[in-house]
Amino acid sequence: MKTILLHTCCGPCGFSTPKFLSDIFDIKYYWYNPNIQPLSEYEKRLSTAKELFSLIIDEYNNKLWMEKVNDICHQKDRRCVECYRLRLMKTAQKSKELKTDFFSTTLLISPYQQHDILRKMGEDIARQVGVNFYYYDVCPDFYKNLKEFKKLGLYTQKYCGCAFSKNEK
Repeated sequence: MKTILLHTCCGPCGFSTPKFLSDIFDIKYYWYNPNIQPLSEYEKRLSTAKELFSLIIDEYNNKLWMEKVNDICHQKDRRCVECYRLRLMKTAQKSKELKTDFFSTTLLISPYQQHDILRKMGEDIARQVGVNFYYYDVCPDFYKNLKEFKKLGLYTQKYCGCAFSKNEK
């Protein structure tokens, strides 16, 4: 069976993936989310994800994330694109290091994310790094899966992750 390194943004989105990816891939869950603020929120999300999956956890480097988005922090579309780029690039590099067959992200589960941008960016980064990107779209199942997740009584966040998205809510 082929392996996929799946960037995991949170428990609810990661919870949905085995339903449609486990028949295709051996899933390795990768936690790299320097965008999540404050640190207490980061820790809640990480703790919830750890309850569900065995994670490969990378460093929490919010300073690096802020450096990447600081000049555009109040321009939501540009900020989100840079946030995607940082996390997808790190995932692709980790995929190459671990020699997985593909990489992808649970961001693709959410109807709140920009799928066209994520798909093109994933494909571009894959070519640049020399790995394979796997695109999928199961947004129609998002709310059904979220309802199932909430029934488990696990923590569900109210915003994308960064302090800017929290303030925009």
